[in-house]
Amino acid sequence: MKCQPLINLRQVSHQGARSVTVSEFKIHPGEHWAVIGSNGSGKSTFARMLADRARIETCLDQILCVSFEDEQALLEREIYEDDSESMDKIDYGRTTYEMITELASDTVNMDAIVETMQLTSFLHTGFRILSTGERRRMMIARALSQQPGMLVLDEPYDGLDHEFVSHLKKVIATLSLQMPVVIIVNRMSHLGDYITHVACLHQMQLVMADHRDEVEKSTLWQQLQCIGQPSRTLPSALADRVAYDSSADLPIIDMRKVSVGYHQKAIIRDLDWKIMPGEHWKISGPNGCGKSTLVNLVSGDHPQCYSNEIYLFGQRRGQGESIWDIKQHMGLMSTALHQQYRVLVPAETVLVSGFFDSIGIYQPVSRDHKRIAAEWLEFLGLDHHQKTNFQHLSFGQQRMLLIARALIKQPQLLILDEPCQGLDPINRALVIQLIDQIARRKIAQVLYISHDAEDHLECLTHELQFQEINPRPNSGPAYTTYTREL
Repeated sequence: MKCQPLINLRQVSHQGARSVTVSEFKIHPGEHWAVIGSNGSGKSTFARMLADRARIETCLDQILCVSFEDEQALLEREIYEDDSESMDKIDYGRTTYEMITELASDTVNMDAIVETMQLTSFLHTGFRILSTGERRRMMIARALSQQPGMLVLDEPYDGLDHEFVSHLKKVIATLSLQMPVVIIVNRMSHLGDYITHVACLHQMQLVMADHRDEVEKSTLWQQLQCIGQPSRTLPSALADRVAYDSSADLPIIDMRKVSVGYHQKAIIRDLDWKIMPGEHWKISGPNGCGKSTLVNLVSGDHPQCYSNEIYLFGQRRGQGESIWDIKQHMGLMSTALHQQYRVLVPAETVLVSGFFDSIGIYQPVSRDHKRIAAEWLEFLGLDHHQKTNFQHLSFGQQRMLLIARALIKQPQLLILDEPCQGLDPINRALVIQLIDQIARRKIAQVLYISHDAEDHLECLTHELQFQEINPRPNSGPAYTTYTREL
């Protein structure tokens, strides 16, 4: 006979811009759940329901959910409280230590959490300049410091390097011995042995919830996991698109002895790097090593790009060129851009803004702009969301739109920083195939940043890798770079 459940949901429909219907869902002592579903199926909404005491019956004192939405809310707060003007220096926000101790329990062992989540090297770094992976680790530590009775982790492995993913899987397995754990994931490879039960969401409904063995051998499960091989025709480009006239002798990117740092900490040291026409590059390395900083130097979104010798499309940065002179040949998708896209606009507007490299639209839009945006919406299977507010879409749907935004003007250089983060297997396969198609048809050169070995791209020709070197005492990790042909 089963004991009383720790959580009980009955006939619940989470109302709002998005809703998930649940007839019944229970978590009993000793059970650890994984929630699976495609992008837009309602996984993140379901995660928030599990932590909403107004909607559940529970005997647990505290249930905490760690998600991208929570991280985004904290970033909004830090931006709102920016004191750069009054401080007469850049305000990087609360430090990692301040963030994880802000709501901490009086009895928590903070040193143990810092060690477990490997936060020492960026413990006193401002939240706003943490890398994607560092923020993810900080958010989990912030939840653990509050000593929850149950932990709900929404895509905990996204944005983390391979080494820390392996470490975090062990950490979560250990936590499962102390408390119930629910993880929201897109891939079966992220289900640890400690997972005893699996729930499946489809089209905003809980369609299956049972013991893991029973779910995995069911016919419905096999149907939901069948990803197929997407094959779609690429949407058209503007008729007056001005393609970059590349030359075999002129690099697309040329960095000469580039060095970047902050807080008296060097991030990139004396980097010499060229991308020649026809080359497609992968950038790899641990969280916090400088990958996103390198991307920001290329895109012009880092202030130190003008104090270094950097040439893009044959022009040196800081020689009087306009932003459009550079960005008209460049498409960018990154986690930082995702976090910055906070304006309340429909999906169509997000796509069209890619023609102007803006967040939102502030100039006239032509029929061709809207026609090509409609083609992309149909290509992504999101045409029924043309007028849906961007903030009301799921994380994965938002991600797909921003990837299409980067591609919509068919740029010479396509920069993708962790593009598959948050995507289900179908959309992940679509994006990988799309990038390969872009490269194969010579529409754009690809600069691809990813931790995930599953995101294998046939088109990549070279790799720039950050590797940790022996740091000086008490100075944290240091990194060097090397390049190779693939």
